[in-house]
Amino acid sequence: MRHVRVELTVEPFREGELGAHVTAALETLRSEGFDPEVGPFGNAVEGEARPLLEAVARAAAASFDAGASGITMTARATGGEDAEAFLAAVRPIVRALGGRVVAAERMGAAAVPLVWKGRVVGGLELPSPRDLREGLASFVAQIESELGGRLAALSRVDKQRAVRMLDERGAFAIRNAVDEVADAMGVSRVTVYNYLNATRSSSDA
Repeated sequence: MRHVRVELTVEPFREGELGAHVTAALETLRSEGFDPEVGPFGNAVEGEARPLLEAVARAAAASFDAGASGITMTARATGGEDAEAFLAAVRPIVRALGGRVVAAERMGAAAVPLVWKGRVVGGLELPSPRDLREGLASFVAQIESELGGRLAALSRVDKQRAVRMLDERGAFAIRNAVDEVADAMGVSRVTVYNYLNATRSSSDA
C-alpha cells in the first residue's frame, strides 16, 4: 500500500501553546496508532494511505468539535515503505554508536541528512567524540563477555571472530577504532585490517 505524508495546520494559531483544538487532533491520531510530528507552525503524520487518511478525517472532526475555526491539510505520496526500511536498517547501528535518527523536520544544524532516492527522509545526530570512545569501549566489553576473555588473551581464531563481531555491530565506523582495537588485542593495526578484509571478503563471497 502507498504511504502518504499529511501536513496539517489547525486554526486559530496560538503562539507558544497548542490549544485544545490542536491537542484533540493529535490525541486522535495517537489513539489510532500514529505518531504525529509536532512543529511550531503545523503538524505532520505519515503512514499507509487509507488508514492514515481515515484517521486524519477523524482527527479533523475532533479538532472542530474542540473549537477549531479552520484546518489546512496537504497530502503527498512518500514512497515511505522503502524509506522506512532504509531507516530501520540504519537505526540499530546508530543506536549502538550512541546516536539517534530523527525525522527530517526535526533535524538540527549539526545533523547529517539521511537521503533516500534523492529525498531527505531523516537526520543522523551523532554523539560527541568522547561518547564515541565510550561507545567503542562498550562494544569491546560486550565482545569480551561473549567470547569469555580479554581481547589480548584470545586465540588468533577468536581475535578474528572478535573483529568480525565488532564489524557487524558497526564499531569500525568510529574514528580510530582500528587503532584502539589493535591496542586492546596486542596486535598491529595491519593485522586488524587483515582480519577485517578477510571477514568482509568471506561475507561478499
